[in-house]
Amino acid sequence: MNHTSISWTELTWNPVTGCTHCGTGECDNCYARGMAIRLRAMHNPRYANGFTPTPHPEALGEPLATNPKKKIMCFLPSMGDLFHKDISDVFINKVIDVVEMTPWITYQILTKRSARMAAFFNYRRCPANVWLGVTCGCKDSLFRVDDLRGVAAPVRFVSAEPLLSDLANEGLDLIDIDWIIAGGERAPKAAVRRMREDWVLNLKNLSDANGTAFFFKQWGNIGPDGIWRHDPKINGDLLGGVNYHNYPTPRVNY
Repeated sequence: MNHTSISWTELTWNPVTGCTHCGTGECDNCYARGMAIRLRAMHNPRYANGFTPTPHPEALGEPLATNPKKKIMCFLPSMGDLFHKDISDVFINKVIDVVEMTPWITYQILTKRSARMAAFFNYRRCPANVWLGVTCGCKDSLFRVDDLRGVAAPVRFVSAEPLLSDLANEGLDLIDIDWIIAGGERAPKAAVRRMREDWVLNLKNLSDANGTAFFFKQWGNIGPDGIWRHDPKINGDLLGGVNYHNYPTPRVNY
């Protein structure tokens, strides 16, 4: 497990690495794919397969080594998709077994394979220390939110990063969605797609109307002024001069 600079979590755990393009626009400038290729070039053994979906049984024990007296937020996984078709149900069950053995860790599982995630947790109850999320950054991905809504979980969340369109006015339904993370695109090229300020404000207003906690992560390489900057930190994470880093309250009975 590794500490991370991702602002909405603390640690990452990658018992699965790798993915394939999901057919919607969010994957076009995938940070994880580029990082996996670099790590393979550096001869990191976990990335010997590059970005090919790969389970890592040797990583299953990592959460068990953390301090059970310390509450932790953990993104699972940050470098792949747990519900990719090439990851077996047998291995996913082993991952969830570890999750259940480490209740002091809150696992934030994010996927683009929402139908498989829903099917999996239809036969195995979602643990009380798991937040389930789907990526939805454009209209073509709205179906994932509907899949997520049908899963019983302490927290259901949507990652609208990169936010590629005005989702709030394209049919996004946040009923029974507890948390939404919005962010602009970060990629090492000037052709990054611009996120419009009104798209984010509309998303925040929709979140407020539904009682959904709103977290604005970043502008990315293109700021609210429309200017591309090599260092995305310059553009920051303020929306209208305000920092929105809100978190949901998990359901006790779900």
